[in-house]
Amino acid sequence: MLIMTSRGKFTRRFSHEGRGLTAIAVAASMAACGSDSGATTSSASGDEQGSLTDTPTSGESSGATGADGGSAASVTVTAGESSSGNMSTTANGEGAIFDVGIGESSGGTGNETGAGGPGSCRASEIYGAAGGYPSFDDPAYAEFDSTVLVMTSHNRLGPNDPELRVIDISGDPPPPNLNYAAPMYIHPSWTAATFGGGIFGLTLDSYGNIYVAASSLWSGSTTPGTIYKVDKDTAEVSVFATIPNNGPAFGNINYDCVSETIYATSHEDCRIWQIDMGGNVVSTYHHGSGDVTMGAPVGGSEPDGLFCPLGERLWAVQSHYGKLYYSVWWEDGGRPNAAQENEIWSVEYVGESGIPDPTTAELAATIPGLNGANYSNPVSDLSFASTGWILAAERTMYTDTGTSAHQSTTYELQQMGGVWQVVGTTYVVGELPNSSAGGVDHDFAADGYVWMTGDALDFYTPAVVYGVQGTPYGGGDITNSTLIDHDGDTAQQYKTDLGDCEIPIPGDAMPPPPPPEG
Repeated sequence: MLIMTSRGKFTRRFSHEGRGLTAIAVAASMAACGSDSGATTSSASGDEQGSLTDTPTSGESSGATGADGGSAASVTVTAGESSSGNMSTTANGEGAIFDVGIGESSGGTGNETGAGGPGSCRASEIYGAAGGYPSFDDPAYAEFDSTVLVMTSHNRLGPNDPELRVIDISGDPPPPNLNYAAPMYIHPSWTAATFGGGIFGLTLDSYGNIYVAASSLWSGSTTPGTIYKVDKDTAEVSVFATIPNNGPAFGNINYDCVSETIYATSHEDCRIWQIDMGGNVVSTYHHGSGDVTMGAPVGGSEPDGLFCPLGERLWAVQSHYGKLYYSVWWEDGGRPNAAQENEIWSVEYVGESGIPDPTTAELAATIPGLNGANYSNPVSDLSFASTGWILAAERTMYTDTGTSAHQSTTYELQQMGGVWQVVGTTYVVGELPNSSAGGVDHDFAADGYVWMTGDALDFYTPAVVYGVQGTPYGGGDITNSTLIDHDGDTAQQYKTDLGDCEIPIPGDAMPPPPPPEG
């Protein structure tokens, strides 16, 4: 476990002597690249020879699919308040406790944890945000400590290329602004062939099971309607749920421990699908129309293999304190919209069922153009922190599937007078600034780090680092940050190959508080 005692200083709780990259299982050779060009690029994005002048701004299952069940009728639902319970533990400054082995259930079908919250919630998850520690029984994982980061990525090297990895972010403090060769764990089954060729969205349940969702980014997916489960003990992959989808696939996913359901944003029908832990569809919610169905929608034109319209299309999704927060994709680098900005919305649940009440939907915040640009890029991930703020990570896009780099950031939002406001580019990702790849989370340590996926974190000074950047709470850039290359290859560029990231929540962590009353 890694604990910061002051900015830039850490206390080490566990011994890592003799470790290194012994657990990493990545492909041996990489195809040579000229300049940072690996994937599709946009005329709007420029190349990796750009200026380094940006500076941070201060303050600133194998179960049933459920696809054919349920009623086609829309329903009218009544707003209700969810019970938050009482938190029984707080952060104690002595490190993380993940409740591993205490009343756990790999199924997650009831109150097996008995740890002080509704549903499957441990005390640190009582407001809905969840993430237990994966306790894989593989000997290669035995020395991993409780502070790990789970990350998705692109299958650049073909069907045997890994698309999921777990990175140990504890241990001795590495020097800032240099690649830290953090221990990584990659199960042999976590390949592009297993996951259908493309995954982005990522979440963990209260027990430490990992879920990933098909994505149409990069080369698309051969299983676009599939959400996969990675078992917390065996690390084996199974199909958790399949919903109708003929190509556009998903934006992101999120587990809510109160209702014990997973939410998934579909890029094909503009709906948020709510799925129980048996893989069955509970409800769907359409942001644009306000339509709510119990079970999967029946009839209509979907799935038709086409992306649903901008302005109704959703990406990020995150449960918090009786509400579901989600991002609305209005514009991007290739399709600026003079009349609209990308947005973050929220909708309340009906009691503890997790079913959205469309009458409560409200705009939470708008996302400004970066550094005065006349457009913003879509927010692909949201995270609530124990301090109460929201972290919103953009992903550089210019078409429905065309992705690039260096035009996106991680914004910090704070609620002031009952209104969420962007307070600035507090976290500058990359040596080539504004290189957010669209994943963000934080590590729950006292005075800890915000972790973001990103491109060109180090760009030949001296290494080539593409992966995750950890920046201290309060903000900064690479000069005070930990940089970790996602596959240990610091000689090649992997532009646009990075995906989402999630960090398990310690059982003794202070949960993100409810928003202050306006």
